[in-house]
Parts: sequence; structure tokens; C-alpha cells
Amino acid sequence: MSAIQALKEKLKNCQKLSSSMLCHVGLTMLPGLYKKSGIDFLVMDLEHGSFNPENIGDFLQVSNAVDLPVIVRVQDCEYHCISKPLDMGADGVLIPRTETIEQVETAISSMRFYPLGKKGVGGRGLLRPGEEVYDFNKNRLLFLQIESTLGVDTLDEILTKYGDEVAGIIIGPCDMAVSMGCGLNINAPEMLNNIERTIDICGKHKKSIGMFMDDETVAERWNEHGMNIFWVGTELTLFSSALDKMCKTIKEFER
Repeated sequence: MSAIQALKEKLKNCQKLSSSMLCHVGLTMLPGLYKKSGIDFLVMDLEHGSFNPENIGDFLQVSNAVDLPVIVRVQDCEYHCISKPLDMGADGVLIPRTETIEQVETAISSMRFYPLGKKGVGGRGLLRPGEEVYDFNKNRLLFLQIESTLGVDTLDEILTKYGDEVAGIIIGPCDMAVSMGCGLNINAPEMLNNIERTIDICGKHKKSIGMFMDDETVAERWNEHGMNIFWVGTELTLFSSALDKMCKTIKEFER
């Protein structure tokens, strides 16, 4: 079974999934290292990171070759933002700031071929070896990022209407906190209430749910609250953490 098929099954069954974010370093030696780690999928960030749709192709091609699923967080919910990363070889997209049914309809139309959507055919990484055009619609994953109270309020309606098209829900804690007037306090009571509401809605619809998390400690906390997608850290924070640990260990030699 390919990694993307295994990912689809785990998402469908709400099994535990590991993920991390790539924001700035697109070296083509990295997919093999991520694959060796056993990570379920990687999120490549075009919204806030250093990447753009034109410079991710080589990384995605190598990721495809080593069977590492990569989901691209796009800049916005518009056709050109969604379609191009898929043309380059992405296994799916994450739509930021999802709040309306109309956004979800735009995302579906932009990433699915007829009869489900109006995506154009083309691109160096569009199809995998042995994949037919009509396999594409079922093999590319749509994730929605909920980052506001309005997004939470609309989520039940979205999943009722388009739950079959949505692979998973990801909470954006920082944007949600800011939009609620909590600054970056993601542990404010009203913020935690929104997170719990999102978990409950996803539970009702048997939909995989996760959140961006700074480290494993945060992941442990939300595992206990019913999340199953653990999107932890970035390449820079993981590198920094490992570097800090190594230097701290060596300094202990002096004692």
C-alpha cells in the first residue's frame, strides 16, 4: 500500500497521524530523511513560508519518488493558488482561514476534474506513475484550516454538505486567538472553548481533527482531548530543538 493510500485510510478511521511543517528549507535531500523518520505526511507552507508554487516542484518530485505525502498550505482559496501546487506534485492542499461554504466550493472546484470540479489538466507532477486522470479526484486530499469563531460556527454545515470531500480539519491556533482578541494567548478560556467545539463537531461527523502544535508536550495534551492529527513544529524549530539538546548534553560533560 502506498503512503498516500495509508494516509487516506488513517484519516478515514481517525487514527493517530504525525506531521510537521516545512517553511523555508526546500533541500531535495530532506524528503528521504522525513520518510525515514516514519512521519505520516508533511505540510509545505506557501502562506507564510519562503516557498512559492514555482519553486516547490523539485522537492515534490523527490517526495513522490520516496513515497512521502506532502500537503501544501496555499496562500488563499483561489483557483491559481490551489491548482498549481497540485500540478507540481502535491498530494493535497490545506485551505487557510476557512469560514464559508463558498470557500469550500471554490476549493473543490479548483482541485477536482470534471464532473466534480473545473481543474485544468497540466503540470510536471500532475499524475503519478500508473495513475489515470480520473484517479486524481480521489487521490488528492483537501484539508480545511479553521482559524476563527465564524469558521467554527460554519463547520457543522460544511461537513454536513461536503464531508465526503474533506480529508481532515486543522485548527490554526494563533490566527484564531488573534481574531478573538486574545492576542497570541492560545490558552485563553474562550479560545479553548472554540477548540473543544471544533473537536466535538469533527467527532459528530467522524472527521479527523488536528492543530498546529509547538512541540510534543502540546501534542500529548490534545491527544487526551480527542485530536488525532499532530502537526508539530517546523524544520527550523525541530533543528533548533535537536541542536539545543546536543549542546546542553556536551556542556554537562564539564561538570
